[in-house]
Amino acid sequence: MMKQSLAALACLALVPMSVTAAQVYAPFPGTVKLHRNAAGIPNAVDILGDCGYWGAETGLVGSVSWNVTLRTTALTCGGNGTGNQNEVKHTFADGYTFRQWHFNKTSNSYDRTCDRCQIGDAGATGNAPTARAHLQRDKNGTLDTAWISPNLVDGQYVSGPLGSF
Repeated sequence: MMKQSLAALACLALVPMSVTAAQVYAPFPGTVKLHRNAAGIPNAVDILGDCGYWGAETGLVGSVSWNVTLRTTALTCGGNGTGNQNEVKHTFADGYTFRQWHFNKTSNSYDRTCDRCQIGDAGATGNAPTARAHLQRDKNGTLDTAWISPNLVDGQYVSGPLGSF
């Protein structure tokens, strides 16, 4: 009886869990640049890094489905025009979307379900003047500010947690 119970518990560990709360990590090591709303409250985070940094990862911890939208296949470190940013996003059941922009396309740039998977290399697609990852959480066009850690400051070097929701 005890062995059967333990076996059942072990099987539960293999069932993919839906992520309802998430921790956000830097997709690669870099320097923080906060985007702020009119009230001065951070509403998105850029991580400035080295162009071509191999293996930019998705920012959410936990196995979630990612949709990749490639608006350019150019490898760029200095921007290639507004609207041309590559994007990976996950939409939660409550309607919130977590987005990450500006990576350069690689063979890892495709839709899938994964936990902190590689989605490309650090780049500067869209209107980004330098290599970076832009991370934001939004719903119906409104940016959520609550997920960003109050301890993050412009110029801070990070390689781990940025916040959670």
